[in-house]
Amino acid sequence: MTDYRLTGPAAREQFYQLYLYAFNRQDSARRRDYFFQRYDHGWIYGLHAGDQLVSGLYSLPFTVNFHGVNFRMNGIGDVMSAPEFSGRGGAGTLLRASLAEMAEKHVTLAYLAPFSYEYYRRFGYEQVFNKMMYTIAGKDVPAFRAQGDGTVTRQSLRLALPVLKPLYAQLAEHLRGGMVREDWWWEHLALASDWDAALYQDDAGLVRGYLLYERSGSTLTVQEWYAADQTAWTHLMVFLLKHGNTFATLEFADQDSRYRGDWFPNPYVLKAAAEPFMMARIVDLQDFFNRYPYTGQLADPVTLAVTDDTLPANQGVWRLSVAGAEKIGDDPAAEADISLSIQVLTKALFGTQPLAALVKSGRADGDQDAVARLDRVLHHELPMLNDYF
Repeated sequence: MTDYRLTGPAAREQFYQLYLYAFNRQDSARRRDYFFQRYDHGWIYGLHAGDQLVSGLYSLPFTVNFHGVNFRMNGIGDVMSAPEFSGRGGAGTLLRASLAEMAEKHVTLAYLAPFSYEYYRRFGYEQVFNKMMYTIAGKDVPAFRAQGDGTVTRQSLRLALPVLKPLYAQLAEHLRGGMVREDWWWEHLALASDWDAALYQDDAGLVRGYLLYERSGSTLTVQEWYAADQTAWTHLMVFLLKHGNTFATLEFADQDSRYRGDWFPNPYVLKAAAEPFMMARIVDLQDFFNRYPYTGQLADPVTLAVTDDTLPANQGVWRLSVAGAEKIGDDPAAEADISLSIQVLTKALFGTQPLAALVKSGRADGDQDAVARLDRVLHHELPMLNDYF
């Protein structure tokens, strides 16, 4: 396979210049700082026409926690082509190269933020993560009282990092597909954003919750919210609602896509919209099957015929049993209890939709009893991702 990895200072600057042009960004010292911080931590791919870089993308190595199990995940970003080279397959070539290297190095999962869901489905990605966007006019905020004692203080995100890192690390032990944030990624979040942090401390001085939020014009947007208990949640809610006197609009981007506005006395004043978010794909299916945190044991073995046109190692017939996962054939058209694509399998394993619902809607085929047996041992809590790259 051709090596599309970029190295050296000249390639680094070429990649940055293509990024500025392709996404119509303006050069600045701050942009260079956070761009190259990300670049220097990534696997960088590029395609040249002569001496000119015409397509590029990065693949950032991360770790995610899925219901208590850590998996390696690479996040794809800055998928770009020069306009004169657009439509010639350069981005697709680099996507395949990045996935091939992930598979070779046993990276289990890959995430990305799509410009087109249809386009990335060609490479085995599927819409997995969604979010709920809540919006309320400042004049409509309800009266609300905090429970218990404690205080909320404000800091910039950068100044709050020493407190946020260990608090998030505890949370990250039991995420639903979210990132285990390394120090460099925390630094990147602080460098790339203008977020503030609101920290709730109980009467013993322990930080038990936080909001990360952004102030832009007449709108305040909460980007991340964590509360360890009811008291922390209520104090942070009071803090947020008090901004109704200052901002015309309050927003909350909730990565838990269940509707949670029913606690409002008058839900009609709160606009709630479910929005599609990031895509994911399984890269190393053997590893994900074998280390998946099943909720129980399969009563009887189940066979799955999986189609994956991009990564042949995933394609074929798999047998799942209490002994683990075993690939027993390479033909995805062979007889099996359940037949599905890698995209549909990703949805089912992540808990985005039950396997039975995917079969009912025609996106997979399967024996009803086998589908029910497998569904019983899969997670059905909606996956959550708080990071964007």
